[in-house]
Amino acid sequence: MPSTDRPKKKSIRACERCRSMKVKCSGSQPCSRCTRSNRSCHFPVEEARVSISERYLRELEEQISRSATSARLVQPGDQVQPPLVGEATGLSSTPIARPYLPPDNQPRTGWRTVVDESPLRDHGVRDDTRERQDCHDLQFSHNPLVDKKEWTFAATPDGRYWYMGPSSSWSFCRRVLALLGKRVSELNSPPDPWHLDGMAFKLQWKQAPSDTLPDVTNLPPLDYALFLYSAVKYYLGSLSFLIDEAAYLEDLHDFYRDPTAKATSSRAWYAQYLLVLAFGKAFITHKNPSGSPAGHQYASRAMALLPDLSGMHEDPLTAIQALSLAALYFQSIDMRKAAFQHIGQALRCCIIEGIHRHVPEELGGLELSRRCRTIFWAVYMLDREFSALIGGPSSIRDEDITVRLPAEVVTSVEDTNLTLHVRLSRLMAQILTTVYGVESASNGALITNTQSIIHALADLSRDITTFLESNFHGMVSRGSKMAVRLMLAQHHCVVLTTRPLVMCALHMHIESAERQSSQNVCLSPPVASLLHCCADSAQTVLQTLRSLADDDLLDAFLPFQIEDVSSSAFVLYLIRAIAPSLISNESWCDDLDCVLDKLILKGNLAAPLRKRELKQLDHMLAPLTPISGSHAVLPMASDEIPGHNRDTYPLDQVDMEEEVEWDLLALNHSVSLPPRELLDLADQLDVDSIIPSMDA
Repeated sequence: MPSTDRPKKKSIRACERCRSMKVKCSGSQPCSRCTRSNRSCHFPVEEARVSISERYLRELEEQISRSATSARLVQPGDQVQPPLVGEATGLSSTPIARPYLPPDNQPRTGWRTVVDESPLRDHGVRDDTRERQDCHDLQFSHNPLVDKKEWTFAATPDGRYWYMGPSSSWSFCRRVLALLGKRVSELNSPPDPWHLDGMAFKLQWKQAPSDTLPDVTNLPPLDYALFLYSAVKYYLGSLSFLIDEAAYLEDLHDFYRDPTAKATSSRAWYAQYLLVLAFGKAFITHKNPSGSPAGHQYASRAMALLPDLSGMHEDPLTAIQALSLAALYFQSIDMRKAAFQHIGQALRCCIIEGIHRHVPEELGGLELSRRCRTIFWAVYMLDREFSALIGGPSSIRDEDITVRLPAEVVTSVEDTNLTLHVRLSRLMAQILTTVYGVESASNGALITNTQSIIHALADLSRDITTFLESNFHGMVSRGSKMAVRLMLAQHHCVVLTTRPLVMCALHMHIESAERQSSQNVCLSPPVASLLHCCADSAQTVLQTLRSLADDDLLDAFLPFQIEDVSSSAFVLYLIRAIAPSLISNESWCDDLDCVLDKLILKGNLAAPLRKRELKQLDHMLAPLTPISGSHAVLPMASDEIPGHNRDTYPLDQVDMEEEVEWDLLALNHSVSLPPRELLDLADQLDVDSIIPSMDA
């Protein structure tokens, strides 16, 4: 047989990193995966290990207790067989990690992973293992954030009922605190703070009649207005497409030549101008002594001028832009309902005007077609983002959109960046309709849907990595808004996708604690891999934001980074209580404190509320969190033990030389999601192989 046709010899060993990722290892020293990733490659010391089931162990103990003599050792002739299927059965004989439980007279120090490669002879043990595995698969087959009907609505202390959106981080916090409050001692369960909509700050205004002249007093001079616009353009990044720069600057100069005439004839543009002033003041001003956001007076005046539904047709495109800016402002001051309502109104106006379909150039020219396209995709991104934050569905399906992506028309850096953001928004919509969909809750396809999302994210990450490398020459600058938002959005998608599994594991962990058994849960390899991936992305988010905070580059007013830091920290607190071995080290706690304190110092309105919620969560989880770091989950490898992970590099260990001051990748190589490793994880989650690999 030619050498090219010879079957590849299966590797009988795997390095620690491949074993922790649950992927195939080449077996060479170093292995091909570690060589490709430029990582250290270490193989565990081989040792003979055996595995026996808890049931068989109990039978042995009973035999010993019934023996007339004192503890009789098992003789070499005794048959002690593990719960694995031998080759004679025709099923897989692949070694698989199993939990080992010590006898009652020995101390319980958590799960110990053991591997057995012997054939099975006791089919009763196999049945017991299959029964426990079926129970495990059932617990992780449904999204409890959708499936648990009792958590759909919750009553606030004032008697009002609030809808608990399944994908909302705010609702997730309420559900977890309510669950812990029912299961944890009253001494450790203070009442939920219920930071309701508008508690951080409530913007108020009085609607201005359409027949009155707009107030044009107490406005900044033109040069300062231009300065504020430049600040807004920088901080909004990809969302700056909400403002058509050429048209806005032309109208701005017209306004300063005759303020009253321009404000009267173009009330929607004047509202947009006031919102730009409000955003600009909020961006450049740190914490206001009064506690209110700087420039909120301009925002109140803008709200009073926004046209009602009957007046949207007079200048529809400008009105859509003003509504979108208003929605973004509401979300920034933690008025989530008002934000969702205004972006919904803007999206419906897009549908009424038909700009969700391609506007032919011959109708109004190339410039009008371009403007309609960029306005729609900016509104689309905000709608998908706010839908996830509020936990509600979008107003339009992707199947009904025919307008082309910007990169399909031109290939500039800005249009490619906007296209990648749109694709991330589409992925967000896919997450909401699959992982958090009602159908997913009924058909038990949580793992299947999670696998499809990770496949899609791997494909998108490949294009994002190519874009960053080609346009930043191998360096990802901390000063680039487009790069930072792209990378953080990727990791946020991972956290959002895997958060239901964290909730499933939390239910198991609480039930285990109530039975007064080990404080650790036994997780199947696919679930453990997903939780590990979730923890890694959450830690990377906090590390990235910490690096931005060190250079005073945090976006303190916009809602996205406070959402990233709070949602990432929330799942890390839960995973530390459920499976502490999945978190490499505790440096994320310092990163969290630094980022939140910086946001509070810069005047972020929601940061103090999120910090109190996280402190309360930490307090309530204390009775459920293992004290020592020796606890493990099934399966584990040495690089998953705290302090032994070589894949995570805390920022405080990096030599901050001047030449890497702005380089994010020099600080943390995992800032950008590696597409190959995502594909490896998705392939490892092949649902057809999950159950055989567990109970074979």
